[in-house]
Order: sequence, then C-alpha cells, then structure tokens
Amino acid sequence: MVPVHCEPVTADTYEAVMALDVLPGQRDYVAPNVRSLADAWACPAAEPLALREGAELVGFALLKPAADVPGTVSLCRYMIDHRFQGRRLGHAGLTAVLDRARAAGYTRVRLSVVPGNHVAFRLYRTAGFGETGELEDGEIVLARDLTPDDAAMS
Repeated sequence: MVPVHCEPVTADTYEAVMALDVLPGQRDYVAPNVRSLADAWACPAAEPLALREGAELVGFALLKPAADVPGTVSLCRYMIDHRFQGRRLGHAGLTAVLDRARAAGYTRVRLSVVPGNHVAFRLYRTAGFGETGELEDGEIVLARDLTPDDAAMS
C-alpha cells in the first residue's frame, strides 16, 4: 500500500487544501473543502487533516468527536483530489486517518455515504465499515470499531 500520512491543516496549508477538488461527477457526494474548513472552524473539537503522500498534498479529511457517544469520532469529510485518484491513495489515506483516530483514543468511527456513491461505499466496506441501519440527512450511516491491536484495514 502507498504510504500516506495525515497532519493538521494549518495557516500555511489551508489554501492548498481548499484548492483540492474531486472529479465533476463526484461533486454531489462530498462538500467542497472550503465548507469543511468552515465547519471545522465552527467546531473547535473538530480536526481538519491534510493527507500527504510524501510532501505532496493529495487529500483532506475532517474528524469530529461525537458529542453524544463517548469514544466515537465521526469522519465527516473524506476526499482524494482528482489528480491522485486511481492510485489506491484513498485506501492509504483512510488507513492513516483511522490510525490517527485510534492513537487519539477513539474506539469507534462513524461516517455517512450518499446513496449512489459506489466508490466510497466500496472503500469503506473494504476498510471494515458496516451499515448501522441508520440514515442521517438521507445518507447511509456506516461504523467501524477500532481496537488497540488491530492495524487499520489490515
């Protein structure tokens, strides 16, 4: 798997993160990064993350602690820039995000997927996420438990 790491979005990187974009046909599935960064600003507990392959910025993720469920974090946004898709960076980046959540002490990750987003659904299922039976704002909710001794997606 391609090594990808995540790091906090900073004053030095936020403009580059805002410039990341998905393919036109994917825009109905994920909010623009400028919106995600605004959401993170409004929620001080949120953690906006830049995804890098080496020094190259390839994607973005946003983690928010679930206020009503201790030990659970929501992966509110996840995207790989269109220029880097098709190189398994989605899998590698998700591994890095799950490892970061685990290291922060979270034991469960929740996320939601827009119906019809088959690529994201397949990615999350491969990573061990399962449907909870819930819908959130019309999106399918998935969750995955994190244990200290499991390596993300292994």
